Amino acid sequence: MGFKSGFVGVLGQANVGKSSFINALMGKKLLIVSEKRQSTRHRIQCVLTLPKAQIIFVDTPGLHDPVDKLSKYLLKQAYAALDGLDVLVYMIEPWGKLHEYDEQVFERIKTFSNPIVLLINKIDLASKEQLAATQTAYQQTGLFREIIPISCTQGINLGLAANTIAELLPEGPKYFEDETHLTHPIEFVIAEFIREKIYQLTHKEIPYSTSVEVVHVGEREDGLVEIFANIYVARESQKPIIIGNGGRMIREIGRLARQDIETFLGKHVYIDLQVKVRPRWNEDEAEIAKLLG
Repeated sequence: MGFKSGFVGVLGQANVGKSSFINALMGKKLLIVSEKRQSTRHRIQCVLTLPKAQIIFVDTPGLHDPVDKLSKYLLKQAYAALDGLDVLVYMIEPWGKLHEYDEQVFERIKTFSNPIVLLINKIDLASKEQLAATQTAYQQTGLFREIIPISCTQGINLGLAANTIAELLPEGPKYFEDETHLTHPIEFVIAEFIREKIYQLTHKEIPYSTSVEVVHVGEREDGLVEIFANIYVARESQKPIIIGNGGRMIREIGRLARQDIETFLGKHVYIDLQVKVRPRWNEDEAEIAKLLG
């Protein structure tokens, strides 16, 4: 059997662990993780190269009921990721039954002609009865080639999941060099790390009203990497919240982001963050596409 390769979409409701799954397989943090909804805003490609296969994972925004133009855009991005996939991975939690929202999704993906793999994540938090009931309920849909219980946090069955996915891929070329792990530019990764800290440190509507743009990344002669980035908010009243009393919030966002970026780059980093108002950007389709496209 020859070398296998292909594109694998990871789809599922918000916060089921899609980004955590890909990060765990990659062995390093490439995708941001947050318990808040809509943390993933892009179709992000991560490349996992195995001895006999290359899997290009396409992480997608979490499926959810849209409430505004931003959430509608994200839902559209998630479903658009189905085009051109060789394998679809659908991720759930051990609900103990067939989740009502998943039933709606399955109506949209039942025409997908290539293999679909179901991953039941967070099995370490479920009883045997819950897991068994979940497996039975989803097996009865007849959609899935394989059903694999996993735990991203405990590392349970992750190798089995990767090997199963690889076996379902068609024979094909190695699309990327072995050292390639992410198809997005470095500016994208940096912006995502910064945005993750905004999600971590702020609450209510603030995370969903912010976007990050990296305007410059450069390495000085002494090896220090300089990063200049803008944090956009949707209303003037949100700007002082991001800055914080005496600049405390913006400094903490920068400090925490710098830790992840330095780990990712393996170099010391200086970050300059500016907060700017782009009025109602998250309610304007053109602005959403410009900032997130």
